[in-house]
Amino acid sequence: MDQIQSQEQWVLHRLEKFYAVTENLQKVQNVLSGQSVLSLRLIDWFVTNYAKMHNVSFVHQGKYQTVYLSYKSHLKAYSKKMFDPFCRCRRIKFAGMDTTVGQLNFFQWIISDGILDHMYAHREEIHRDMEARIHASKQTNKRHEISQCASDKLSTHSVQVKVSFN
Repeated sequence: MDQIQSQEQWVLHRLEKFYAVTENLQKVQNVLSGQSVLSLRLIDWFVTNYAKMHNVSFVHQGKYQTVYLSYKSHLKAYSKKMFDPFCRCRRIKFAGMDTTVGQLNFFQWIISDGILDHMYAHREEIHRDMEARIHASKQTNKRHEISQCASDKLSTHSVQVKVSFN
């Protein structure tokens, strides 16, 4: 294995603390080993296409999550090399897994923001959408964007707001 560079070292140090929690590590190991009903392909589809098209948002631990916008901001902050669901770039051994810092960083995001749990709850719906749109895109040979961004359109969300004047 090559020597890890400084940004990778910083991110890896932060990730070691996160994955010291056995439950977090187990969730990643289940997906990467194929024991989970979620595949890497489905996870990638969800954050890059499904969440974009359907403007997926939910409340997790009192915090409002808009999946696609969160994904784009994380991608901008870390770059594809440091935030990638697939095992591309330089591999490392981590807790017995052959993975990358980018993959561990991506999974830290989907676990801590409740996105992985949301995907488990809506797996069938996400899978049907993926299959239908891949089949539909095979019928049109022209290169085009698969998913229209729902956040470019007007959408409303009911959110409780507490205003206090001190």
